Amino acid sequence: MIIKQIPVGTIANFNYLIGDPDSGTAALVDPAWEPERLLAEARELGLSVTHILLTHCHSDHVQANGAIKEATGAEIYVHRAEFPYLKHFLPPAGDVAMEDGGQVQVGGLTVRWLHTPGHSPGSSCLYVGDALIAGDTLFVNSIGRTDFPGSDPEEMWESICKLKALPDHVTVYPGHHYGPTPTTTIGDQKRANPYWQPDTLEAFLALAQPENDEM
Repeated sequence: MIIKQIPVGTIANFNYLIGDPDSGTAALVDPAWEPERLLAEARELGLSVTHILLTHCHSDHVQANGAIKEATGAEIYVHRAEFPYLKHFLPPAGDVAMEDGGQVQVGGLTVRWLHTPGHSPGSSCLYVGDALIAGDTLFVNSIGRTDFPGSDPEEMWESICKLKALPDHVTVYPGHHYGPTPTTTIGDQKRANPYWQPDTLEAFLALAQPENDEM
């Protein structure tokens, strides 16, 4: 399995290329800002983009959808709760509506959809092998904002509890480079992420104030 972390744009976004070298196929995750560069990265690895996977539909994570889809014919996969945002505010519309626990086959790789709302109604993490592409649900030592339209801090708490159940060794690939390192692990976040320390919803809500400046 290939997971290529690609820094793009002006607000420290990460895009991801998930590739199966055996089949020569790949998925682009949250394509934005630099579509030609993303396609070039795939070509350099000998991969053809067959899927577009979206963790959520904020504009800095979907700007290149149209260009990538036009160039490759790849279908767009996104949680069903994000469909209205993608369809009405930043076409093209999604092609496949995902549910929690749903699976996407990228060649011989199985990508499992984990619905982790809080930052947005359909925010999701993509779980493949021992890797978690976390979008704006989880950053290194922080979390996504919960004061946007459609955000919900109580749902974010539930999503954190869900992610804590994953094995400690799972590598976390965040949607932005907002922390001291570009990646982390579930175990490290249990120890170092202040938003993962509260053991009650009330304590979490007291900590997760709108002033946090992550996107």
